[in-house]
Amino acid sequence: MADTSPAGAPKGASASMTDRLRTTPLAAYAALTFPMGGLGLPITVYLPPLYATDVGLGLSLVGFLFMITRIFDVITDPIMGVIIDHYPTRWGRRRHWIALSVPILLISAIFIYFPPVGAGGAYLLTWMLVLYVGYTMLTIAHQSWGAELSADYAERNRIYGWREVAIILGMVSVLGLPAVLEITAGADAFGKVGAMGWFLIITLPITAIAAVLLVPDHVTKVKTGQSLELKEGLRILFTNWSMGRIVAADMFTALATGIIGSSYLFLARFVWELPQYSSIMLLGYFVLGFAGMPFWMWLAKRMSKHRALCVALIWSIIAQLVYLIPGPGDFALALFATFFLGFAFGAGPFLLRSMMADVCDKDRLETGQNRTALLYAMLTTTAKVGAAISVGMTYPLLAWVGFDPATGSENSAQALDGLRLIFALLPILFLSAAIALIWNYPIDHAAQSEIRRKLAEMHAADKALAED
Repeated sequence: MADTSPAGAPKGASASMTDRLRTTPLAAYAALTFPMGGLGLPITVYLPPLYATDVGLGLSLVGFLFMITRIFDVITDPIMGVIIDHYPTRWGRRRHWIALSVPILLISAIFIYFPPVGAGGAYLLTWMLVLYVGYTMLTIAHQSWGAELSADYAERNRIYGWREVAIILGMVSVLGLPAVLEITAGADAFGKVGAMGWFLIITLPITAIAAVLLVPDHVTKVKTGQSLELKEGLRILFTNWSMGRIVAADMFTALATGIIGSSYLFLARFVWELPQYSSIMLLGYFVLGFAGMPFWMWLAKRMSKHRALCVALIWSIIAQLVYLIPGPGDFALALFATFFLGFAFGAGPFLLRSMMADVCDKDRLETGQNRTALLYAMLTTTAKVGAAISVGMTYPLLAWVGFDPATGSENSAQALDGLRLIFALLPILFLSAAIALIWNYPIDHAAQSEIRRKLAEMHAADKALAED
């Protein structure tokens, strides 16, 4: 029989049955990310244009406010990570934080997704800050929870891979709403975003209850002397090079994705002159992302996580160059470019989070502390900063080249060329930087297996001392 161990694994290495998560808890864990598709996607793609044009705040102000609210997470994410690590309950380490996040998200979503015409900058800023507090609590608790469901290198690909599948399914579902509304009801921007809000409000409580009831969450004591100092997060980031490479790569990929997402509707409407197909093409983008996930999970098993990630990033760079080709009315070419890029959409998020779980093992070995939530907080912080900077960078750049997104505006050929070049070429710079960081990443299957072996020895020694 052929050896199917991942590249870099010890001969014959495979996941043990004790490391493999059963189907029911895996499904409940992954399903919680389904409603996140109704949160993350609109924030990047639909909410900025809605508030900039239909609500009437303008490109520069909206870009600035979205950047400020995301950078606010630089403060809240490490705080939340330390708190989540430091305060388990008798119900476990993570599930109570999931339960607390739900009402915060539901209340803020009502205000964000259903804005009154003429809502001011203070309205947007206030409710986006509240929304991000709940979102931060949910995402950090959920991602760190996944790292503790299995210690196996390959099984973590399965856990985070299915997590990403559920996210993409949520995005496909939430994108299907405006696509259907465009065809059947002629809904305006307020109607489309409002439908996305109802998607989140209905699905989040259902999936949160399933996760809390069905996913194992081990109760562990916090070690005496574990510090709540927030500077520890920055110390980890700047002294743990494996950690630093992951969070920097995640920020660069978030920058690239944010640039694409925040300007795609403008490209479809003004350059391709295909506004009636924009939601349908975006829906296809995420459908291809869903279809591509089994391939990237298979490739990570065959090659290693970091090399599979590099392949996906190279794929995305090629796709961005294809976007330089379609012109006005070129529906087939625009659809091909969107589908081609979409196939690699899910690879980066799930591979980087699976790699972070291995870094958490390394940190636990070196410090003797479980700081999983803090490390994932650093990852979510840089990803959010990347997404924020992308809007704060892209919209002023579009204004600088003379592009005007207002309904009925006449844009010059130079402004439209500027929009096309910003959309297609700017993300390539950040994708290339991520490849440079990840190409020779040191924690492969063999290195992680050695870390696990040393952790087992450390735990056995601690147990022996406790029994003496």
